[in-house]
Amino acid sequence: MRLLLRRASETLLVLLVLSVLAFLLTSLAPGDPAEEILRRGGIQPSAASVAALRAELGLDRPLLERYVRWLGDVLRGDLGSSYADRSPVAGEILARVPATARLAGAAALVAVVLAVPAALHAAFRPRGLGNRAVAAVMVTLAGVPPYIVGMLLVSVFAVGLRALPTGGDGSPAAVILPALTLGLAGAATLLRLLRADLIDAVRLPFVKLAAAKGLAARRAVAVHALRLAAPNAITAAAMMAADLLAGAVVVETLFSWPGLGQLAITAIRQRDIPVVQAYVLVIGAATVLLLALADLCVTAADPRVRRP
Repeated sequence: MRLLLRRASETLLVLLVLSVLAFLLTSLAPGDPAEEILRRGGIQPSAASVAALRAELGLDRPLLERYVRWLGDVLRGDLGSSYADRSPVAGEILARVPATARLAGAAALVAVVLAVPAALHAAFRPRGLGNRAVAAVMVTLAGVPPYIVGMLLVSVFAVGLRALPTGGDGSPAAVILPALTLGLAGAATLLRLLRADLIDAVRLPFVKLAAAKGLAARRAVAVHALRLAAPNAITAAAMMAADLLAGAVVVETLFSWPGLGQLAITAIRQRDIPVVQAYVLVIGAATVLLLALADLCVTAADPRVRRP
């Protein structure tokens, strides 16, 4: 219980720091949101009109007061109103979550299907040609930006073969290319950790002893080595999920996917500060909570990592 309370307090502290960063990084950005709003509305901004709109939006208050009011609203579930159309930001975020969740889930499936068999193959033959090929592919996937991978996939499967749609969410097949783009990056993260752990686990004496007693090599890995690699596998899965959330901005924009990433890019272009703040806070909080949950799962799977 003490461990759980300590981890919970640490997570709350990180979330508080995250809220400060989300507010400051958007509030202190150059430019005046009031002027941008007036120009988009076809009004030539004057000193009086800008001052009146700043007062209406609360931008004339001290920064600390604005942060405290904003944080209080967030804790009540109110993420503010969009500067673009004055609609509730929470409603816009919730409307986009299913699309991003669907894309992230499909990408995670792609990553697991690619990374786990490759890591197992590398564990069985650590000095073989297949292991070196897996390492080369891992380095390549980790080094190539997702938008380059996405453009290549579009060029081959959408433009060249005309087998898949180039973007949007109009059909079930539309998720394939963005999921592959995100999933390949996630596979590199998962494979990097699983491969090293499984190779080390296969070399342990009791795994070799299990195989010597008649337990098939693959079964020995499944029973013993995968269990030993579970703590790092949990961490790798959480890191992969965080990478998927972070990479969704680029991929959703590239494929016109109607998720949170595309909403954030549109808000940045329009200087819609409440939407940008909400996006940074939601994605950051989801990442922090994922890593905290992974930390608890690792502690449950391997009590040796518990801190005094």
